[in-house]
Amino acid sequence: MKIFERINLKFALISFLIGLFILLLIANISEPKIIQIKEINKTLMDKKVKISGEIANVKSFEESSFQIISLKDNSGKIDITLDKITNLTKNQSILVIGKVTEYITENNSTIQVQAEKIILME
Repeated sequence: MKIFERINLKFALISFLIGLFILLLIANISEPKIIQIKEINKTLMDKKVKISGEIANVKSFEESSFQIISLKDNSGKIDITLDKITNLTKNQSILVIGKVTEYITENNSTIQVQAEKIILME
């Protein structure tokens, strides 16, 4: 009977580990649904979001390979930060997947999105 219990215990442990691995894989692969800019707030801090809109402005900082894109949709406007310089220009429509972050200065704080992926819409 002890052999049977050991086999069951090993089987249960292996099944648990495989299930956990599959859940972690799905969590990393899946993308969030598209939301409007007005829905982005502090409750989404450090969470992945997907937004689309039109580029209102692009600021490039060549010396630090950094870019800030102001993105607008029919509900609002938000800054998108990138750790590289792109060829994106004003009035282009894009889809952004990124993490909600907060930019803090001495006087105030601003919610922004750190882009992980940008797709040019046609």
